[in-house]
Amino acid sequence: MNDLPSGTVTFLFTDIEGSTKLAQSHADKWESLRARHHAILKSAIETNNGYVFQIIGDAFCASFHTAREGLNAAVDAQRKLQLENWGETPIKVRMGIHTGEAEKRDDDYRGYLTLARVQRVMSAGHGGQVLLSNTTAELIRDQLPDGVSFRDMKENRLKGWVISEHLWQVVAKGLQQDFPPLSTLNIIPTNLPLQLTSFVGRDLEIAEIKEVLTNTRLVTLTGSGGTGKTRLSLQVASEILDRFKDGVWFIELAPITDPMLVPNTVASTLGLHEESGQPPMTALLEWFGERELLIILDNCEHLLDVCAGFVDSVLRKSRGIRILASSREALGIAGETAYRVPSLPIPDLKEQFTLEQLEECESTRLFIERAVQTLPTFNVTSASLPTIIQICQRLDGIPLAIELAAARVKVLSVEQIAERLDDRFKLLSGGSRTALPRQQTLRALIDWSYQLLDEQERLLFQRLAVFVGGWTLETAEAVCSFPSGGIEPYDILDLLTHLVDKSLIIVENAGRESRYRRLETIRQYAREKLFESEEVALIRDRHLDYFRTLAEKAEIEILHANQTVWLQRLNVEFDNIRAALEWSQENQVEDGLQMGSSIWRFCLRYGYTRELVERLNQLLAHPSAAKRTSVRAKTLSTLSILAVWQGDLKKTRPLAEESLAINKELGDQKGLAASLYALGVATNHTGAPEALSFLLQSLAAYRSLDDKRGISEVLIIISQASNDPAQRQASLEESLELARERGDAITMAGALNNLGILALDFGNFSQARFWLEESLALQRPLGPPGYVTTLQILADLEAYEGNYAEARALCEEGLSMIKNAGMKGQQIWLRSILGYIALGEGKWEEARTSLVNDLHRFNSAGRISGMLYSLEGFARLAARQGQLERATRLFAFAATTREAKNIPLVPVDQALVDRDLVSVKTQLDDTTFEALWAEGSTMTLEQAVAISLQEYNEPTS
Repeated sequence: MNDLPSGTVTFLFTDIEGSTKLAQSHADKWESLRARHHAILKSAIETNNGYVFQIIGDAFCASFHTAREGLNAAVDAQRKLQLENWGETPIKVRMGIHTGEAEKRDDDYRGYLTLARVQRVMSAGHGGQVLLSNTTAELIRDQLPDGVSFRDMKENRLKGWVISEHLWQVVAKGLQQDFPPLSTLNIIPTNLPLQLTSFVGRDLEIAEIKEVLTNTRLVTLTGSGGTGKTRLSLQVASEILDRFKDGVWFIELAPITDPMLVPNTVASTLGLHEESGQPPMTALLEWFGERELLIILDNCEHLLDVCAGFVDSVLRKSRGIRILASSREALGIAGETAYRVPSLPIPDLKEQFTLEQLEECESTRLFIERAVQTLPTFNVTSASLPTIIQICQRLDGIPLAIELAAARVKVLSVEQIAERLDDRFKLLSGGSRTALPRQQTLRALIDWSYQLLDEQERLLFQRLAVFVGGWTLETAEAVCSFPSGGIEPYDILDLLTHLVDKSLIIVENAGRESRYRRLETIRQYAREKLFESEEVALIRDRHLDYFRTLAEKAEIEILHANQTVWLQRLNVEFDNIRAALEWSQENQVEDGLQMGSSIWRFCLRYGYTRELVERLNQLLAHPSAAKRTSVRAKTLSTLSILAVWQGDLKKTRPLAEESLAINKELGDQKGLAASLYALGVATNHTGAPEALSFLLQSLAAYRSLDDKRGISEVLIIISQASNDPAQRQASLEESLELARERGDAITMAGALNNLGILALDFGNFSQARFWLEESLALQRPLGPPGYVTTLQILADLEAYEGNYAEARALCEEGLSMIKNAGMKGQQIWLRSILGYIALGEGKWEEARTSLVNDLHRFNSAGRISGMLYSLEGFARLAARQGQLERATRLFAFAATTREAKNIPLVPVDQALVDRDLVSVKTQLDDTTFEALWAEGSTMTLEQAVAISLQEYNEPTS
C-alpha cells in the first residue's frame, strides 16, 4: 500500500449486479461464489499493477497509476468472470473507470469528487458492462490494446451530478456487448441546464433542503445575491430527479419584466401550446392534473407578488406538484418553508491549516478549483494559504465573488488579488459571458437588489453603511432617522424588517438585544451609495455624536456595578468607535479627543492601548487641538497613564505636567485632580520622590469634590508610592470599602491586589493568597490587564514558597494573555520573574539568559527599579556559583543605589538577598569583603551593568 498512486489516479470500481437477491436465493453457495469472484478480481487488478484499497461487501475499489492499466485490469477481469462456470448462479459484474485528482491518505484516498464520479459511472452500467468516463477515454484512446474499442454512449445525466457525463462502453473480444439502456436519468423528462463546472460543498444544505422537500410542497431558497441559490437548487434537483416521474423543470424568471408573462413562461417551458380562448394559467392547471413533477422558479424577487399568486394557485389545485423557488425574499404564502442560503464557511486565520484541511473548507476549495480551471498551472503553497483564506474572508464566503476573484489568477497573483479587494467592484468583473448580465460582475448583482427597493428602503440602506461591525435598532433609530431626513424613528423597525426579508441585512439574536449586520461586500456597495449622496457628512456626524455620547456614558458606568455589561458593549461596538474616531479627524477633533479619552480603561483591558494612543496622538497633531481646553488636558493625562502601561516612561511625566498646567489655567478642579493623579502615577513608576506628594494633592482634590471613584483610585496608587506600611494598609482598606459600595469590581480587584502585595512584602503568605484569590475571581470576567497583574503577584507568591512549577505556569499564562495587548511593562516584569524562578530551581544557564535579557529590557524602558531587581538577580546567581567578588560588588551597588533613590527592598526580598549576602560574607575575610563592598558602592550604573554582563552573551531578540 506504500506505492498507492497519488495525484492523478485512475480508479476502477466494481460490484455484482443484484448481489442482495442472489445472496438470499443462493444462501448455501453465496460465500463460495463470492470468494471466487474476489479471487478473480484481485488477480486481474494486481497483475495489471493495480491496488485494491477497499472492499465493501462484493464491491471492489482499485487504483492504478495509468488509465491503460485500469482498462486492462477491467477487460481481463470481465473475460475471466464471463468464462467462469458459475452454474445456476450467474455472477455478473458491472464496472466503471474514471481518472481524476486524489491524494492517498494511509491506505485510503481523499478526493471526494473523483471518487463520487467513478461510483456514478459504475452505477450507470449493467452486469458484464465496463463503462469509462470521457476523461479516461480521452487519455487512452490512442493506446488501446489490440481488439479493444469504445462505443459512444452519449451524454448522460448521472444521479446527483449536475454536470453531464459523456460515457463510453468498452467493446472487446470475449465480452458481452449488448445491454439495456444505461441506468441514468436521461429517461426522466427535464430541462435542467448542464453545468460545465463542478459543484463544491453545501452537503449540509443539500441534505436539509431534500428533507424539507419531502415534507413540504414549497421551499424558497433566500439569501443575498451571489450566495449560489440557483446553483444549489439545480444540485438539489439533480439529486432528487428520480423522485418525479413527470420530470423536473427549471424556469428562469430573471429576464422577464412583465409580471403577466409568468404563467406563459412556465407553460412554454413545459411545452404547452396556447389553446384558443384558454388563459395560460387555466391550461397549466389542467395539464398538471395528477402529474408528479418539481418546478424550479428561479429569481422571483422582482416578480414577488405575481409569483406568490401563481404558486398559491398551483399548490391549491394540484397534488403532485412541488416547487423549489429562489428569491432574495420569501414569497410569503401559506405552506411555504423559507430556507436561507448562507455564505460558504470560511477558515479562521488565527488557526493553522494544512493544504488538506484547507481543501475541505468549502470557500477555499471553491477558490482553488476555479483558479485551477482558469490557470491549470495554478499551485497552492504554504505561503499563499493565508492569502487565499484572507480573500475568502473579505469576500464573505460569497460563491460568486470567490469565483470572480479566482478568475483573476490568470493575470494576478493571489497577493495582488487580496491587495485590490478594497476596490472589489472593479476587480470582480468579467464573469462568464453566458451568465446573466447581473451575474457577470459583483456590482451588477447588488445593483439588481438595490433597484428593487423603494425610496425609504434605499435611504436607510445607504445610511446604514455608516456602521461598521453591525448595529442595533436603537443605534439605527438614533443615527439614521430625523424629521428632515425622510425617515422617522418609528419607520426604522419596519424598514429594517424589509431589508432583512430582502436578504440585504442579516439579523443575529444574541443576548438581550438583536443585532444587525450585512456582508462586507454589500456594506461596501452601500458605502459607495452613501458617499455619492449629499448627506454623507451629516450621517457621519450623527454617527460620531452617538458613539461619543456612548463613550462618555460608558466611562462612568465602567466603574460601577454593571461594568461588565458596559465593557462588553464597548467591545461589540469598537469597530463603530474606530470609524467615528477616524471621521473626527476631518472636522470634529474635539469630539474625537473626548471619545478617545473616555474609553481608555476599556482599551487597556481589551488590548487596544497601542491603537488608542496612536489615534489620540494623531488627533492632538491637528491644529485645532492646540487650544488649551479641558478636553486637551484630559487627553494628555490619559496618554500619560497609558504611556506607563506601555513602558514609555520618558513621555509620561511631560504629558501629565502639561495636563496639570492647562487645568490650573482653567481652574478646573476635577481636571486638576485627574492631572495630579496622572502625574503621581508617572513619577511613581520612574521612582521620583515627589510622587507621593502629587498623589496626596490629587486625593485632597477628589475629597473636596466628594468623588468616591477618584478617591478610591488614588488611594491604590498612594499605597504603591508610600513606604509606610500603616499608610499603605489604611489607604487600601478605604479604597476597597469605597469600591464595594459602588460594586466596582475593577477598583476592588486593584485594592485586593495591592493588599496581597502588602501581605506578601512582609512574608504573610496565607493572608496574601486570601486577598489575591478574591481578586482573581473578580478579574476573570474582566480579562487583562488586571487579571494579568493578579497572576503576576500570585507567581511571586508561588516562587517565594518554592512552588516553582506553579509560578512558571502563572507567568506563562499571563504572557500568553497579553501577547498582543501592548502591555510592555507587565511583559517585562513577568519575564523577569521567570529568571528568578530559574534561579530558585538551580537552572543557572536559563537564569543567566533571562537576567541578561531582563536587564536590557528594563534599561530600554528606563526603569531603574527593574534594573536593580535584575542586578540583584545577577548578584544572587554569582553568589551561588562561587563568584564572590562579583556578587559582593553587585550587592553593594544595589543596596547603595536603593538607599540613595529611596527604592527600598520589601522585607521578603530583603530576606532573600540577606541570605545570599551572608553566604558570601562568610566565605571572605572581613578586609576583603569591606574593600569589595566599598568598591561596589562607588560604581556607576554602567559599571554595574558591565560587571553583570561580563562573560555573558548578548541577549536574544
